[in-house]
Amino acid sequence: MKIEKTKLNDCYILTPNMFGDARGSFCVPFHRAEMEQFGFATLEQCNQSVSQKGVLRGLHYQEAPDTQAKIVLVNKGAVLDVVVDIRKDSDTYGEYTTVELTEDNHKMLFVPRGFAHGFIALKDDTRFEYYVDNIYSPKKESGIRWNDPDLKIPWEEICTKYGIDFNSIKLKAADQTLPLFKNCPTQFYKKYRYLVTGATGQLGYDIVRELNARGIYDVLALGSNDMDITDERRVQDIICSYKPEVIFHCAAYTNVKGAETNQEEAEQVNKWGTKHIVESAAKVDAKVIYISTDYVFDGTKETPYFVNDPTNPINVYGKTKLMGEQIASQYAKSFIVRTSWVFGKNGNNFVKTMLEQAKTKKEVNVVKDQIGSPTYTVDLAKLLVDMSSTEKYGIYHAHNDGFCSWYDFTKYIYQTAELTTQIHPILSTDYPTTVKRPQNSCMSTIRLTEQGFEQLPHYEDAVKRYLKEIK
Repeated sequence: MKIEKTKLNDCYILTPNMFGDARGSFCVPFHRAEMEQFGFATLEQCNQSVSQKGVLRGLHYQEAPDTQAKIVLVNKGAVLDVVVDIRKDSDTYGEYTTVELTEDNHKMLFVPRGFAHGFIALKDDTRFEYYVDNIYSPKKESGIRWNDPDLKIPWEEICTKYGIDFNSIKLKAADQTLPLFKNCPTQFYKKYRYLVTGATGQLGYDIVRELNARGIYDVLALGSNDMDITDERRVQDIICSYKPEVIFHCAAYTNVKGAETNQEEAEQVNKWGTKHIVESAAKVDAKVIYISTDYVFDGTKETPYFVNDPTNPINVYGKTKLMGEQIASQYAKSFIVRTSWVFGKNGNNFVKTMLEQAKTKKEVNVVKDQIGSPTYTVDLAKLLVDMSSTEKYGIYHAHNDGFCSWYDFTKYIYQTAELTTQIHPILSTDYPTTVKRPQNSCMSTIRLTEQGFEQLPHYEDAVKRYLKEIK
């Protein structure tokens, strides 16, 4: 196969070797070993379109995590193929190139991820083929305006050259209203450094915000709709395609009560999902930060738990999170961070629940004999991003400074929010529940300081900032 560079980084013209005799011709347009050099090794789907002369398709792309690399060619007729580099860290960002693909020249074009792609048909009944390494996802389809003045694609000159009436170009209505290049909302980069699972949850959300606050936008933030971590192939495809250097693994089955009756589902997510993440991370040599829980302990110790204390979870949630820990600990480039009593802007938590109850109740009962530490996800996210830039792997305990009971925590929340709802302390045995919870969830964070990391601020300070954030 002949490989020619275009003026755009990582975009190539490919011409397969042709063989023929009196019967006709033969070629191999796709060969996995040859395509691997471009990072295109998995042929996921082949698409075809038929267009009449003057039909313009594009400029399209798919958003993460369903972005596609493509090999495009013409089986019949001819097109002028157009691609635009929209990767913000590329030397050819914002530039375009055109390549004529015909049934006679046998040329193909390799279009990497992070490019907007389209073509105009130069002949009637043109048959165009796309070999792609990711499935077509209608929900992730997007693009940029074909005639964006900032791109300076000379469409009128192109039409004149090929005998096409510029004013009669055939284009679907949706393509007329695609965003301009300068307003392209998608963050494409040549390399995705960070991948966040569970990005729609409290902690994942704040990790993305923290990365962005540090000027880091090459982040692949995935919710469960983007990547089902129980789907091994999906996880492998995404991680091996993007090759992140750091994976923040926040996705988890966190419904403590629900886990008691849905043990298999909790295990699929917390154990096997973690296994898929870690195994795929190993393929691309990525660091993994696995978020765990105080519930790996049974709560019978009278003093704070250290990282090396024996684990003994007493509920299904804790057991499945420990399974995830055990898998992550076998990977040399892993951080295991146990945290507790998490609260953040983007999701449900104890603070929000108690604030809601105060709106409708004059009195609330709150457990006083379960002790632990609240954790503000804004503070934890800063620590985790700091941690990710080091190689100080191992197990950590991380939460805001200070210990309290749920009762004491509620008293401070109401005091700070200036609420007058009365709070009555009760024992765990007085609170009806089907789930066993550790009475002592206090964890020592001494390993953070031993490894040179800063302790998180006191939980009272965190509550004040959180209430301002959600006000």
